[in-house]
Amino acid sequence: MKRKFNPHSRSLNTEQKTLWLIAGIAVLAFLLAPAVVESYFLRIVSLALMYLILTTGLNIIAGYTGQVSLGQAGLYGIGAYTGAILAAKLGMPFWLCLPAAMAVSGLFGLVLGAPTLKVSGHYLALITIGFGVIVEKILVEWQSLTGGPMGLAVPAVTFFGHTLSEQGFYYLSLGLCILTLWITNNIIHSYFGRAFSAIRDNELAASCMGINLTRYKLLAFVLSAVFAGAAGCLYAFYSAFISPDSFSFSLSIFFLLTIIVGGAGTIVGPIIGTLLLVILPEYLHFLDKHRLTIYGALLIVSVIGMPQGIVGAIRKKFPRIINFMPPAEVSHHPIPRNTDNYSTGNILEMQNVTKRFGGLKAIDNFSMTIKSKTVHSLIGPNGAGKSTLINIINGVYHPDEGKVTFRQKDLIGHKPDRIALAGAGRTFQNVQLFRNLTVLENVMVGGHGKHKINIFTTILRSKKAREEEQRSYQQAWSLLKFMGIDDKVSEYAASLSAGQQRLLEIARALAMEPKLLLLDEPAAGLNDTEIKQLMKIIKDIKENGITVFLIEHHIDFVMDVSDTVTVLNFGSKIAEGKPNEVQSNPDVIKAYLGTEEADVC
Repeated sequence: MKRKFNPHSRSLNTEQKTLWLIAGIAVLAFLLAPAVVESYFLRIVSLALMYLILTTGLNIIAGYTGQVSLGQAGLYGIGAYTGAILAAKLGMPFWLCLPAAMAVSGLFGLVLGAPTLKVSGHYLALITIGFGVIVEKILVEWQSLTGGPMGLAVPAVTFFGHTLSEQGFYYLSLGLCILTLWITNNIIHSYFGRAFSAIRDNELAASCMGINLTRYKLLAFVLSAVFAGAAGCLYAFYSAFISPDSFSFSLSIFFLLTIIVGGAGTIVGPIIGTLLLVILPEYLHFLDKHRLTIYGALLIVSVIGMPQGIVGAIRKKFPRIINFMPPAEVSHHPIPRNTDNYSTGNILEMQNVTKRFGGLKAIDNFSMTIKSKTVHSLIGPNGAGKSTLINIINGVYHPDEGKVTFRQKDLIGHKPDRIALAGAGRTFQNVQLFRNLTVLENVMVGGHGKHKINIFTTILRSKKAREEEQRSYQQAWSLLKFMGIDDKVSEYAASLSAGQQRLLEIARALAMEPKLLLLDEPAAGLNDTEIKQLMKIIKDIKENGITVFLIEHHIDFVMDVSDTVTVLNFGSKIAEGKPNEVQSNPDVIKAYLGTEEADVC
């Protein structure tokens, strides 16, 4: 029996084997640490492990999702005080305080994540700073609950009636840290992780691939907060005493700095950054007064000298270590076949659509119907409003007047992710790839809407989760082979040529298994050979029952592949019909194709 390919069981190249050997030695060193290091140093390493739990979570929101958060110390403090208050005032054991702290911090993470729906960048950073300052202020002022500036004593952790020793707490921290890394690795190497990275690289393209920006941004904040709560609770019980001074704004700067130095958006980055910045300062006590200055200088040096951190620099030097992807079993029929019932009717209808930008009418009282399983092309001069129409169809813009229906359902008011999941895939006039993802990962993002498992099943990496990931991996490989760029799977999308990026966009859109494929100038930047290849691809797509709406300036190309051609000029339709009819239309010849009929024959 032929063995099924499993993308999680990959052959390792020499560099990867070396990397795993180093990782194994590191784990062994951590396991043996209590037997060979003094008590003080063991406490420092234990603190580093707690910080690593938090920074691993912070990396999800800042490194993978691209949302700057400077309020992590506040979430850390919430977790610490939740655990401390429940233990000190209600007598709850650590094993119940820990999940409670995670839940409470997760709830506050949800609240903190809400502004990401409206703001980003520097504005979001300011909001998260304010959150951290407010939390610290509450911890100081609410003395009846928190003990105020005098702090709060925390009971010791007991296990079957025995108090956990310092070595025992070290192993507890190590175990929870390893669990955190395992959970995070499973999330990141799933469709959830690809959604986070897609949002970081290009929110517009992510939304048009069916990714709900609101849901995934909030999820990233909640996950980050849950890990911060766990780290805070662990810290409270380990230190046996907490006060508001332990959760100041400078700590948030430190947490962010660790992932920047180590390498944001990588699993290993927070490990390197946290261990480096926690252990190294212990040998530099005489510089404590200048801690913030040193952090700022280190941040500047890291951004300028190693903008992608230590791991990023290693990745750039040895790309095979990170991006090695073995070939999958590919399908001989990679284009998804549309078995939709709309075989003879109109898949899309636009009635009297008008779109204004200020005082300019980009689209003026436009009507059009697209028959199912045909190639319908839209041509017109630059600035005629062609791309605006595609943006209206897939929800990027909403028309001021008129009606748009797709498969007999009204599209007005729906966001791009909803329309994408309904069966409308697209490419862009200006290529919108996820530049920091590999070619293969870009296509796998296109299949986002086909995944059905929830976050908990993903974390556990169940059989169903592995099977879904396998199907997505194989589909992406098959589509890339069909496009002729399967030799680029491990390269980053940003490194491809213009023509290859166009083909990658089409492959990504096909991974959505669309009913309607919107192609916005797909031949732009292609040479003659690539254009001929694209013509064949579009014909193959049509043969598989997928309707194509094509915007293109290459007239010969349009006339060859189209069943129907619509002509747009200054936002208004001036002609529509079969290609030969449009070619001979006097209005088209005058407005777009030239003044002489010979020019278009």
